[in-house]
Amino acid sequence: MKRPFLSASIFTFVVIFLFFYVGEVLTRISGEAVRGPVIEESTAGVSPELGEAIFWDKGACYTCHAIGGRGSAIRGPNLGETGPLKMPIGARAVIRAEERTKQGKPMAAVDYLVESLVEPGAYVVEGFKNEMPIIWRPPIRLKPDEIKSVIAYIQSQGGTVDVAAIENSPIFKKLKATAATAGAGVSEAWRPYIQGDPKLGDDLFFNPESPVGCAKCHVVKEKGGGVGPELTHLAATRTPQFILEAILEPSKEIASGFDPILIETKDGRRITGIIKQEDPAFITVADSQGQLQKVAKAEIAERVPQKVSLMPGNFSEILTVKDLHDLLAFLVTLK
Repeated sequence: MKRPFLSASIFTFVVIFLFFYVGEVLTRISGEAVRGPVIEESTAGVSPELGEAIFWDKGACYTCHAIGGRGSAIRGPNLGETGPLKMPIGARAVIRAEERTKQGKPMAAVDYLVESLVEPGAYVVEGFKNEMPIIWRPPIRLKPDEIKSVIAYIQSQGGTVDVAAIENSPIFKKLKATAATAGAGVSEAWRPYIQGDPKLGDDLFFNPESPVGCAKCHVVKEKGGGVGPELTHLAATRTPQFILEAILEPSKEIASGFDPILIETKDGRRITGIIKQEDPAFITVADSQGQLQKVAKAEIAERVPQKVSLMPGNFSEILTVKDLHDLLAFLVTLK
């Protein structure tokens, strides 16, 4: 028996209403409507050791960055010596600060490190996208001293730790002032348009017979396919509103490292997918079904970047409103 679906016209109306209504309440759960101090000073000490613990746990930095062979450097640069410029981030910061100075914003290496964490969109390394979350805002919500410790930790990767210089950075002082003037109050409870059931959302995600079958392409806790980004800690770094928009408009913001390409071979074959591996002789592509296809470069006639995500863009048509909320309810548990 087929699942009950809304007609396209009705669902379109509901989704439009959903974005205006639920978008606001999702913003509240994401913390944007909180009228209390966005962040407060931590009473804990500041040290590279504490920063290391935060980097690999609460800060969830490892979900987008690696240091050497540890972590994930798909979305963000590797911060070890195997990263850009073949220099660890503590040493690399000197070069980046010079680049920022040439762009009209004079700064020292420590200022670059502070800026890269506090205002990540101010300067984006070539080859990457402006997609790093603001770590002092929800859902990560690191406090100034925690951020200071993380900076000390990444300073220690090829550089010299200088906590006083971090504290005296104008960008860090601006962060503290923002926290101090954020106001006071209590955040409001989130009341969704429809209360989702995370257990039903779990089934929608993993069941290959469900309308979406997300696990065909996404991994959660080592279960699922590897075509799209791993989602094990999705809600640790992304707000519910971001997740909702990613479901309904997957091509709006495609994660770094997962941009699809179209390969056309000399014998007329067309393969669309994500590059999983490339060497001088071959390129291996994962298609939308998770199948790996290895193509000799000598056989390729053309390779063209694609702007449309491999993730289907018709979830608003194939999911009921209840299904959508069940799926969202499951995804926000992934921390």
